[in-house]
Amino acid sequence: MRDVRRQNSVKDWVRVAAKLGLLFTEPNVRKAVSDRVRDTVEDLSGRVSSKYDEVSDTVSSKYEDAVDRMEAAADALRGDSKWPSHLTGFLLGLGIGAGLGILLAPASGRETRESVRDKVGDLKDRVFESAASATGRFRPSVTSMPSTGTGV
Repeated sequence: MRDVRRQNSVKDWVRVAAKLGLLFTEPNVRKAVSDRVRDTVEDLSGRVSSKYDEVSDTVSSKYEDAVDRMEAAADALRGDSKWPSHLTGFLLGLGIGAGLGILLAPASGRETRESVRDKVGDLKDRVFESAASATGRFRPSVTSMPSTGTGV
């Protein structure tokens, strides 16, 4: 049964090819088909070109924004910035780094937030421990310093 269908299918395709071959022997038909194909290709290339231009403009704009931000960050690191303090530059860099980290993270949003929350908690604990140990180390040396006699 399949062989009969396959033979009929092959015969049908051969008939279509033969009819198209005869049809294309006519110069008017060949020119009309050629013009239609050319118009379709030109229209398609125009559409692709306009989409490429839109994407290119968007990427260029984002690239320029990124360059401006990097230049501002470089100025801040060199001290050429008009920022009121170095702390502001540090916090800006921290924010940019965190934003990039979240955007480029391989985990889902919930997993990333949990991970960030855990790491911030660990960092807070380490800072408090470090401050407590520094206070413990310096307190005895400050209290044992001799008086200079210039007290109020």
